Amino acid sequence: MSDERRRHERYGNEQLVLNVARPGIKGILRLNPTAECLDFSLTGLQFSSKQKMRVGEKLVLDLCVHDVELTEIYGEVISCHPVDDKLWCSGVRFCLDDKRMRKSRIVHCLLKIEDKLRSLSQYPAATA
Repeated sequence: MSDERRRHERYGNEQLVLNVARPGIKGILRLNPTAECLDFSLTGLQFSSKQKMRVGEKLVLDLCVHDVELTEIYGEVISCHPVDDKLWCSGVRFCLDDKRMRKSRIVHCLLKIEDKLRSLSQYPAATA
């Protein structure tokens, strides 16, 4: 699985807006982290936040790049390490095996997000 994940190009861009929440009752009882996306690929992403995430923790993600918006994407934390005294870097793998995540709309939107980020990294002046 990790070999498959590493085959996908990663895109870092501040244009990707990310909202992170915990599913179910955990999302109500705990404060959801404010997250900044560090990089994105078709299989997952990395983000920084002030909250430490537990490896194996399930998350619900909302992604938005300009006019492409994808809500309630399921992910699982696969890594979390400190960046400095106040920030944590968390790696999240999209739960693409989940029945809901196999819908063509979700895969299509992930591909559109990847395409937007690729275009923004290749032609940064086009957005200025």
